[in-house]
Amino acid sequence: MDIINLSFTNKRFETHQITIGKLQMGGTNPIRIQSMANTPTHDVAASVAQAIEIFDAGAELVRFTVVDVKDAYALNDIKQQLVAKGYTQPIVADVHFNPNLADIAAQYVDKVRINPGNYLEKRATFTKLEFTDEEYQTELEKLDNRLLKLLNICKEHGTALRIGTNHGSLSDRIMSRYGDTPAGMVEATMEFLRICQKYDFQDVAVSLKSSNTVVMVQAYRLLAKQMTAEQMNFPVHLGVTEAGTGEEGVIKSAVGIGTLLTDGIGDTIRVSLTGSPASEIAPAQLLANYFASSDKNVKIKYNEPVVLNPFGFNKRDTSLNPSFDNKKPLVICDLPDLSMETLKSLNISFDKATMTISGSRQSPDVLYFGSPNIDLPDFKTDNISLLIDYKAWIKDSNYEPLYGLDTYLSAKYKSDKRNWVMVSLDSLTTEAMEKLKADKTVVLILCSMCVNQAAEQRAMFNTLIANGVNLPVVVSSIYKEPDLAKFQLKAAADNGIFFIDGLANGLWLSNFTNVPTNKISETAFTILQAARARYTRTEYIACPSCGRTLYNIEKGLAEVKKVTAHLSGLKIAVMGCIVNGPGEMADADYGYVGAGRGKVNLYKGKTLVKRGVDEAVAPMELLKMIEESR
Repeated sequence: MDIINLSFTNKRFETHQITIGKLQMGGTNPIRIQSMANTPTHDVAASVAQAIEIFDAGAELVRFTVVDVKDAYALNDIKQQLVAKGYTQPIVADVHFNPNLADIAAQYVDKVRINPGNYLEKRATFTKLEFTDEEYQTELEKLDNRLLKLLNICKEHGTALRIGTNHGSLSDRIMSRYGDTPAGMVEATMEFLRICQKYDFQDVAVSLKSSNTVVMVQAYRLLAKQMTAEQMNFPVHLGVTEAGTGEEGVIKSAVGIGTLLTDGIGDTIRVSLTGSPASEIAPAQLLANYFASSDKNVKIKYNEPVVLNPFGFNKRDTSLNPSFDNKKPLVICDLPDLSMETLKSLNISFDKATMTISGSRQSPDVLYFGSPNIDLPDFKTDNISLLIDYKAWIKDSNYEPLYGLDTYLSAKYKSDKRNWVMVSLDSLTTEAMEKLKADKTVVLILCSMCVNQAAEQRAMFNTLIANGVNLPVVVSSIYKEPDLAKFQLKAAADNGIFFIDGLANGLWLSNFTNVPTNKISETAFTILQAARARYTRTEYIACPSCGRTLYNIEKGLAEVKKVTAHLSGLKIAVMGCIVNGPGEMADADYGYVGAGRGKVNLYKGKTLVKRGVDEAVAPMELLKMIEESR
């Protein structure tokens, strides 16, 4: 890895400006916010009404699905009625499987989204696994000829294009050479971008979405690298597809989108949630505003050389500390009091007779007591560590000491098991790091008081890597956010990157307001699961639905959660239709996929087990299938 000097880490990936109707995107424009209607597009009245609801919520673009010719022509009426009502924001057509529909829609909308995985070829059927060089080139020539027709229509009508690649819908041809990988997603996208570049069509945005945040981040970073190598700079649309619903969906989206915005990548975002499309706008705006704020753009200065690998991953080996489980990032939680109510809210049990504190699967791994003004009992613990400030620590107790760096270096007594040391960027001098890495009992806690704490903590990781410090590291992030939703979004956007990139060994969230302690702990666990670093509950991969969904997916997801929430460590996909369903659920244990009006197909892995199950009984049939196969 090259060692380089930098003045800051979050320089924006430079893209060129494109025009979508009256809206400019990319370049120096703000991050644009968008959503997608879930009405049948041919129902013009319903589609117009929902578009207005989404625009009134603050969206700058709205997308509509195009299933057939009827939908394609309905877009003209939708556009005209919106304009007549004073809504001149761009509308976008979402087309899969049929390039002829894209040709029609391009005459009436401001932008057309096409999917490389099914624009001309079919989504992978795994029936043709090998392509000769000649066959491969023939398919590319077919694509060139067919896409040119659409580009000419777009040029004539001033219509922009989005090349929207999905992890779940790569073609057999791409899969035959690249597999179901980020590299395959990038190459599928680049094939289309090269044709756009060849015919000088520049009003193009690109996206590479996945329900897997790690795959998503890898794909976007590789795309940025490849576009740079081929002298392209098309604007980038960010999103975690099938993120789910509620707090979990928002946190998962913020982990993926926030990681890339920290990299400086992203010109427009969509937070895909199962439910009302208008509900997506508020969290998307919060994300955009958070990263556009002056606080987030404060430059981080370094006194030491740092390592920066912006389009890759800085994996750290911290196995040298035998007391640390390198495979499972820890959750550290402040303990404001020792009441039974607080312990119960953290899923912790307390046996008064034996003075034993015990945790469960969703309990914090470490409880921080601070510097209590009373003498604490020497609690016994089964599976929870007890952390206390050094000045209150008693050697040989069941507590572990927390030091500042200066205090640690001068301390007379240290724990034989584990010593937690808080460090800042300024404190990481060469001399200090040499002393730290000589002690394998040390766990570093990266603290930042900077308004751009994620960038500063990233710089600290780079500094540690550059100096060969392989000690376990906990990221400590402190907020003063009275609103729970804002706290969760900011914490996810700031901290997901450290676990997606395999840098951190633990997460310590603090919020100095009235956000309940258990919600802070739950947020930390949800961030780790969203980053695919630690699973503590069932994960639901759920699409936001669109006009292709022919059953009540929001109700279906709620019912599936209700009957399966007691199951741990499973991934269950709840999908609206076949466009991305079978693909995005590729790594799910079980799938619940729309099959027709009021009907659902049930999968075990990639295998279809039950076809056309009535949605009224499908959740229980899914549970029955899971129980029979476990």
